[in-house]
Amino acid sequence: MAVRHHIKVLVIDDDPSICKTVGLLLEDHGYAPVTFTDPGDALEAAKKESFQVALVDLRMPVMEGVDVVEQLKRIDDRMSCIVMTAYPDLDSATETMRRGSCDYIAKPFKQEDLINAVDRACQRMGIIYTNEAELNRLIGQRIRAQRLSQNMTLRQLSDRTDLTTSQLSQVELGKNAASIWALARISNSFGLQVSELLAGL
Repeated sequence: MAVRHHIKVLVIDDDPSICKTVGLLLEDHGYAPVTFTDPGDALEAAKKESFQVALVDLRMPVMEGVDVVEQLKRIDDRMSCIVMTAYPDLDSATETMRRGSCDYIAKPFKQEDLINAVDRACQRMGIIYTNEAELNRLIGQRIRAQRLSQNMTLRQLSDRTDLTTSQLSQVELGKNAASIWALARISNSFGLQVSELLAGL
């Protein structure tokens, strides 16, 4: 299961109902949202605390979304800014990208489209991670699948790695974490680099 609770998302939209909807949606998916209907207040908050992602409405009466994005990037250029707009067109999309946004979502949006955009931004930054128990399970599955694809028994893998069949069984079941040393031995026995064995996890 992906861990997101440490990721703070700044939501800026002059419509309170959208702020509330987006905030609840982000919370439901494990994010920590902070919502603002006033972009000035949001910019002040960004100066005081660190946000990893910002969802910014393009058209607001006090300040244009592209100007908010530009100022947010000045405050913290690592922040990923995603623009939301009910008036999508190529010119505004191009302008928001030029001013520092990483994505552009048309309103009304599907919930999964919004979450996918935030997930993509976080994945590009490398800040979504898999919890330890789930990672152990995935690594175990990967090792077992690789062993079976090479028609190798646990005993044969044990002989090649100097790990006991009991240790290997516990790793394959995801009950124990494999050390880097153990992963290197297991990968080598499959004719793989550790990075190849763990790719995509």
